[in-house]
Amino acid sequence: MSDLAIEFWRGQRVESRVHADAAVVDSLGHIRYWFGDPGRSAFWRSSAKPFQAMPVIQSGGADRYHFGPRDVAMICASHGGEPMHVELVQDLLTRIGAAAGDLICGVHPPWHRPSADLLMKNSRKPEVVHNNCSGKHTGMLTLARALGAPLLGYEMPQHPVQEAILKNVAYMTGLREDSLYTGTDGCGVPTFYLSVERMAYSFARLVDPRGLDTAHAGSSMIVAEAMRMHPELVSGTGRLEVTLAQATDNRFVAKGGAEAVFCLGIPDRGLGLAIKIDDGVARAMPTLVVSILKQMDALSPQEQMKLEPLIHPEILNHAGTHVGEIRSVLELKSGKLATPSLGY
Repeated sequence: MSDLAIEFWRGQRVESRVHADAAVVDSLGHIRYWFGDPGRSAFWRSSAKPFQAMPVIQSGGADRYHFGPRDVAMICASHGGEPMHVELVQDLLTRIGAAAGDLICGVHPPWHRPSADLLMKNSRKPEVVHNNCSGKHTGMLTLARALGAPLLGYEMPQHPVQEAILKNVAYMTGLREDSLYTGTDGCGVPTFYLSVERMAYSFARLVDPRGLDTAHAGSSMIVAEAMRMHPELVSGTGRLEVTLAQATDNRFVAKGGAEAVFCLGIPDRGLGLAIKIDDGVARAMPTLVVSILKQMDALSPQEQMKLEPLIHPEILNHAGTHVGEIRSVLELKSGKLATPSLGY
């Protein structure tokens, strides 16, 4: 059952409360820290993107089309539709001999407000390449090319692209393929339903791949390093992944997902962290993530100083007047528990 994690105070009264579940797991499958119910299941949403990108490396597609770290980061992205994102997606599409019309992820305005405003100023409508998932879908088209499969229908569960992704997700989560329930994500491809402990376990293996076979270890290292060094492509200006990277000198591998999911790998400790906020609203996620990292002693004093605005954020009204604050009330539990039924 989700526990109380964050309180929103206005003046001297609590206005809102946030409940969440979290797990911190090592690459051997031991739960090291937890909060609420680490066995609570949720859809992984976009936090699964590193594991959807790994088959692009394993298939040889990244080598075939000369992907560098920036390109790998982009196929893991939930980007903001900034010019740097759109230009890179367009370049990748050209490189693999595909077109924007091959992407089935749909159209929405850029998440990055200045980029959306610029489109309006220039009387331009958003295009499919502005979709935050267009990088991931371009990666899937790349995988189709590498597998010799048709581009058409790449989003369907029975397509070789999604079969390869499902196989990789099963391996990295330690679950059987036939036990992984999938729904349809907002961008039209399968999304995976699993416990926060398995999400955390996968991120631990991503950043500490010593127990993986050669193919998975190699693709994990490539994906993790690209994400670590290019959070501005994985997310975008002002987003939590970038804020964490700027404060910690790119120490973490972080990826948020819709409906208030957030996952993070800590390479120097071989740990993965996964969080799910109960009501699916992510406004408290920055405070929640940093509070957990602080309680784990995963932040240096200097890093804590840089992240202070997230640890004790103020609530300001539209005139800029201080009217309240966001308080973390979670108490992280520690120990060493084994995750159940690891399949690998």
